[in-house]
Amino acid sequence: MLTVLAIYISFILLLVFVLLFGPSPRFRNGIIGKLHVFITETIWTFLGRAMTKVLGESSLTKCAGCWSYLSEQRNPSLQVLYMFFITGSIGTFMACGYDLLDATNLAPFHKQFVIPAMIAFTYACFFIASAIGPGEVNAQNVRRALEVYPYDHLLFDPKTCGTCKIQKPARSKHCSLCNMCVARSDHHCGWINQCVGHKNHRYFMLFLYSAVQVCWYGTFLIYKIFCSRMYDSPMYKFLIHTGRWEQLGFMRDYHIFIYQMQTDKSLGALGVFALLAGLVIFIFLIYNIYLIATGVTTNESFKWEDIGEMIYRKELVEVIETDAAGKQFGPKRYEQRDRRHPSHPRYVGPPVQEQAGPKQAQSSRQVVEVEKVIGKMREIDNIYDQGVVANIKSVVFPPNLDKPLGKPSSIASKVAKSTSGKNTRKNK
Repeated sequence: MLTVLAIYISFILLLVFVLLFGPSPRFRNGIIGKLHVFITETIWTFLGRAMTKVLGESSLTKCAGCWSYLSEQRNPSLQVLYMFFITGSIGTFMACGYDLLDATNLAPFHKQFVIPAMIAFTYACFFIASAIGPGEVNAQNVRRALEVYPYDHLLFDPKTCGTCKIQKPARSKHCSLCNMCVARSDHHCGWINQCVGHKNHRYFMLFLYSAVQVCWYGTFLIYKIFCSRMYDSPMYKFLIHTGRWEQLGFMRDYHIFIYQMQTDKSLGALGVFALLAGLVIFIFLIYNIYLIATGVTTNESFKWEDIGEMIYRKELVEVIETDAAGKQFGPKRYEQRDRRHPSHPRYVGPPVQEQAGPKQAQSSRQVVEVEKVIGKMREIDNIYDQGVVANIKSVVFPPNLDKPLGKPSSIASKVAKSTSGKNTRKNK
């Protein structure tokens, strides 16, 4: 039983890891990436061909339409599934295990206060995370969003959203499912049927925490029930009567506990399900906490992995524009060397009028481009990383994008200090 459970847990964790990190640049060219393609594409292609032969083209078209609705359109299917799991699990426990708590050594306040509060808290967090939007960038607040989230000219450069027809602030992303540009977009979550972004990231984290809490608290209650009943079971009495109890050694409690799980199959299955579900969600929760603490969103984490690959191949170049005296003006930017190098087949050279002489700024100053090949990741400053405390505070108490900015944001101040610091060093 223990071996089967360990294999099952390992399989679930591997599947979750492949689905979450398979598209990552770090893994997509290896075995993890191949497994991701096999699970998400190859299997479904094979099933589609098999269904075409068995059901016919018309039936397959209907099935494809249903799948398109479930996977490519915003719909509440995962929300309904979550409610089914939570409500079904709570209902099973209340029917099969609630009354058995009286025989445990738990204090009465668990039944009187903790369990009702836990259930209410779980539902409340889910409804709040589903109801509060991610924070839309529109024509009314785009200027404020641009001030709060300036461009780093590495992950984000100035561009206009082709759908919303407004300038896209840094860290934002247009979601085709939500049909909006989301401020500080993290990812689209089907479990709450909307994006996780600037406005609702804190509620999403609370939703994850509540799910882990109710799963593991339920597992704890079931464990206490089994512990209170295992020494009253017929198996325990049989082992004592036959004298085999002492022969089992330190594994005797394990054997009697497994027997109790097989006797109370409903509670046993619920306990295993709650334990595994809580473990998977807990890993995802810890990963999200790590991203928040380092000032990175899920969307940006994939971009940083691409940057890491370019640094490894010595393709990332830092470009700083200075005047003849060496004073920097304008923000530094990063470019990929392979597209700029004349030997590259996709080389993009400067226009003819710029090849004749130095680049001219609008103020008629002579522009000199100073280039440096980035050799290590630590040579790049993530301007959105303000420190662990400030990063967490920005998620828990996000700035209001609908109010005018009284003073420059901390990120904008960091950019300004970085530029002025470079000029000071150059002048010295």
